[in-house]
Amino acid sequence: MPAEAIRYINNIAAFLFGGNVDSLCLTCASCGAVYHVHYSNAEINRVLDCRTLAKDRINAQHPDHERSILL
Repeated sequence: MPAEAIRYINNIAAFLFGGNVDSLCLTCASCGAVYHVHYSNAEINRVLDCRTLAKDRINAQHPDHERSILL
């Protein structure tokens, strides 16, 4: 299972992805859209890289935020 950034609305995931959920909240710098990185055990060593990539993609998507971003 790949890592994905999943959008959260009212503290609820936009859809169920499964796997592990990173506790760090990532937000869009322009509008504050909230995402968390969901990842499999195979991706556990890449979580820091996934956060960086997700942060860049979240800000680049503004204002058209998707429910998930494949990392």
